[in-house]
Amino acid sequence: DQTFPDDQCLGNPTGFGPYDDDDPSDYEADNRNFQTAGQDDSYYRAGLEVPAWADDAGNPVNLDNMLRVYANQYNPATTCERVLIFQEKVLFQAGTLSFSFDVAQDREGAPANGERTGAFIKVLRSSDNSFATLKFETLDTNPPAATTPQDASTVSRAINFEVPQEYVGELLQFGFFNDVVENLGQSWTQSAALYDNVMLAPAGIGPAHSGSWYNPDQSGHGFSIEFGYFVDGTPYSVVYWYTYDSAGNPIFMIGQGVPVGDRLEVAFQSPVGMKFGEFNPASVTREDGGTAVFEFSDSDNAVFSYTPSDFSVDEWGHLDAIESLPLIKLFGVPADTIFRTQQ
Repeated sequence: DQTFPDDQCLGNPTGFGPYDDDDPSDYEADNRNFQTAGQDDSYYRAGLEVPAWADDAGNPVNLDNMLRVYANQYNPATTCERVLIFQEKVLFQAGTLSFSFDVAQDREGAPANGERTGAFIKVLRSSDNSFATLKFETLDTNPPAATTPQDASTVSRAINFEVPQEYVGELLQFGFFNDVVENLGQSWTQSAALYDNVMLAPAGIGPAHSGSWYNPDQSGHGFSIEFGYFVDGTPYSVVYWYTYDSAGNPIFMIGQGVPVGDRLEVAFQSPVGMKFGEFNPASVTREDGGTAVFEFSDSDNAVFSYTPSDFSVDEWGHLDAIESLPLIKLFGVPADTIFRTQQ
């Protein structure tokens, strides 16, 4: 629990348990801070509720086993009270990590007066025992609206964040929080959200990797890469390569592929035949343009390898393969890795 000096949840808060610092504020034993409970039976800010949202007969409908996180019922009434429920881990690698989860509206109703439900990641410098904050990122979880168990549903959210090499070995906290200020008409009873499928893992390739990519030493050719998902959730990517033939004439190729882990394999097509002003689709021939591999270390850095096809060798003079060309993202519109289809 954190109590802020004002009603804006800003400034330096004071905190209260559970801490293991051997003073009277410690919560001891009894597993009171995180417990398995029935519907609406969790206590001390969080509980693994089974069921999470049942019908009038007590039968689970859509939401059975979920983590419920809600506000402090002992709110000071005049200032912001923040409850954080989180896990701690030592950062194990550099690169892009993803803290992902599903969220649903609590059965008590959606926050109606500005109560905030969110997720967070925080990196603390533990190596020198200062525990200074190195990184703190938050995301409002915004569960989809529901009025009955039958229409309750989840939506996937994620925080993607970069871990530089100098953060490896430091302390990571990741979890959920909510903010309530009672003198603004807010209530802890309508501050909860339900969470499931909570994961921390290296981030796969997704919409956050979309953008314009190039090698600064070879400025003048490059890629426009788009990552997204089909309606059924299958990941997909389209790559446009703006480049040249051996005589210096500009050409472009189009590639498609399915990202797997941090790797995207692409089969390029080289469209030819359409005349300017006529733009007749029937005139286009899509020749084999070769194959390529993009390997991403994070959402801003990658390496590119290319194997020409017989057509690109004969028509464009692409005699040499490209091996592990470093790329950086020049520009990209910010995007979440996970988002609703209608977005």
